[in-house]
Amino acid sequence: MQMRSDSGLTLVELLVALTVTALMLTAVYQTVSSASIAREKLAVSNARHHIARIVTERIGRELLSLHYVASDERTRFSGGLGGGDMELLVFTTTASTPLAREPGLPARVVYRLEVDRDADDNAYRLTRTETSALDFDTGRAYRLADGLSEIEISFLNNGDWLNRWDSLSTQGLPEAVALSLRFGDIETGNDFRTVWTIGDE
Repeated sequence: MQMRSDSGLTLVELLVALTVTALMLTAVYQTVSSASIAREKLAVSNARHHIARIVTERIGRELLSLHYVASDERTRFSGGLGGGDMELLVFTTTASTPLAREPGLPARVVYRLEVDRDADDNAYRLTRTETSALDFDTGRAYRLADGLSEIEISFLNNGDWLNRWDSLSTQGLPEAVALSLRFGDIETGNDFRTVWTIGDE
């Protein structure tokens, strides 16, 4: 008797081949999907880092050019959270900005927190208002950062960190200012912290 050689695949071989192919396609899909999700998270994180860098560099530059005269109430330095006013930081600086009508002259700067009504969650918006040459008319507020979920500011005085500062009720300027920003929630958010030395040395 002569044996016939079949060149086709049996049903079992076909099912095994389809199963292996399906497993390989599933693995490839999961890899591509994970890479896409990671890329999106990285883009959000990079955007948050960029905004935080801009905010901290701007505030830092203006604090380094702080204009303060103890006997002049117009150069008052104050800050902190609470009290309903939501003014984070108020001071006078000589740092030149594009908004300055007269570059080099002191300008009153107010950093203020506002509830971000465009956001779905309880997020805040940080705005900056500049009034040129100690003219106390209200200036236009410019948005610096959206999506802040938490912000803390504190002031160093003789080794103690205080939550509020007012140069009229305390002795002049604090030794340093610390700022903490959080974008997003606790699990997926990004925290940024910085400290500026500003007081008399």
